[in-house]
Amino acid sequence: MNKIMLNCTRLVNSELRNRLYNSQLCLKNSLQYSPITYHGIHTTNLYLKGEEIKPPEKEEIKMPDYNFVQKLYKKFFRGIPKTKLKASGYILLPYCAQKQNLEEFFRVFDMPDTFYSWFLVTELHVWMLSSRLMDEGDYGRETRNAMVEALWHDCEFRAKSIGDLPSSLRSKQVLQLSEEFQAALFIYDEGLLGGDKELANALWRRFFLSIRESEKAQEPDMEKVALLVNYVRATMHKLDNTDAVNLIIKSTVDWLPLESSLND
Repeated sequence: MNKIMLNCTRLVNSELRNRLYNSQLCLKNSLQYSPITYHGIHTTNLYLKGEEIKPPEKEEIKMPDYNFVQKLYKKFFRGIPKTKLKASGYILLPYCAQKQNLEEFFRVFDMPDTFYSWFLVTELHVWMLSSRLMDEGDYGRETRNAMVEALWHDCEFRAKSIGDLPSSLRSKQVLQLSEEFQAALFIYDEGLLGGDKELANALWRRFFLSIRESEKAQEPDMEKVALLVNYVRATMHKLDNTDAVNLIIKSTVDWLPLESSLND
């Protein structure tokens, strides 16, 4: 009886050893060929010699610093010297001062053929182009500043050709125009951010009232005001869709015909 019990015990122990060996072998194989399973086992912190050992952290996935469009943009606008930006501003000024359908403005809005009428039309186009350039960061700001600088040189030259005015009086008039210009930029910006009603009010206060002398002439002609509102909206839309390379690098601007806004 004792011999039978001993044989059973040996059989059971042998079976247990076989099962334990098979389990260890399976675990060893899983650790060797399934690294994901291996890392999955370490879901709790381990301690070794009093120090906490944490499982390896997953590396955070980050987006690139800039996308393809930004890379292409930086490729075109990398390292443009300030002399080029200044030259672009001076080249763009004639587009605002001479190629902006000046005669059409004089005819449609009954403007007198004077230096001040020229300045009002030029000022309007300089403002529209400046608004577009300011969307191009530092390059656009440098170009805009150069264009405004060229504007005052042009005003000084035209003032000299008008008549024999003392230099002190001529400088005073140009300074006054500069102050009006700064105020006009604020008025136009405010109008552009609003609806057509706000833009019409801005254009009336700056553009139309500046050329009206008699009290009767200060009554608004709503058709002409609406025409100028449509012209500004259409022009700004076209400038917004004009590539910056054409403005800053190629230094070209195409203005819309004024009367084309009648159909808008």
